[in-house]
Amino acid sequence: MLRSLSYIFLISTMCCYSLLALSQPIKIHLLQPEITLEYAEAARFSQVLTDAQSQIDYPIYALGLSLISPNKQTLIEQKKSLILKALSDIDSAESTHIAEQLKSLHFAYREKIETRLQQVRTIKKNNPLLTHDYTLSIPTRPNFIRLITPKQTPTPLVKQLPNARLKDYMTPDIAGDNYDSAWIIQADQSIQHISGIQWQGQNHYLSPGSIIFVGLDNVPDQYQHLNQDIAQLLTQHLEL
Repeated sequence: MLRSLSYIFLISTMCCYSLLALSQPIKIHLLQPEITLEYAEAARFSQVLTDAQSQIDYPIYALGLSLISPNKQTLIEQKKSLILKALSDIDSAESTHIAEQLKSLHFAYREKIETRLQQVRTIKKNNPLLTHDYTLSIPTRPNFIRLITPKQTPTPLVKQLPNARLKDYMTPDIAGDNYDSAWIIQADQSIQHISGIQWQGQNHYLSPGSIIFVGLDNVPDQYQHLNQDIAQLLTQHLEL
């Protein structure tokens, strides 16, 4: 009986906390333009997107739109710190080049979420209830691809080319001649690992603002997942 009463008390407490969170006011800070949307209580993502886009006077690039959670920024900083330490431990010219490029970029915790308004409105799972403050980045469509390679710094920006192969972007002066694989980080945070680049003639679609990352070769065994970790970190890159 005592256990049952304790369980009921726990459930009641959790329900009270949930109701309290739903009734709390929230703020959505827009990076472009720099304004704040205020809501008296939790709001659906579709409502926030609609209100935010009504403030925009330029073509919106939905794939690059980012819902940023300030409460989770520490996770990104910790991951970046671990990666930079590993690159420092490897201590080669190539790892130093990668580290310098990562240090020059801005990272934020981008929620993995559908950002096309029509898809958010019509599919329930794409339309979560936002119960705390967020930052929202609504960029215009970029015309470049960003490359991160062990070959050079700073990070080069290359004009997006129609029907291009990866090799068309990865010229010897940018990527060198010895690479055979690369990671593609699309604007919507999806990742592809492409191998056989030197001999394959296959085209790969790159959304505007995508990142091509050429990883390090011959990394020590304790850092065997380093290139993958860097690619994952790059999904949290925020173009400012």
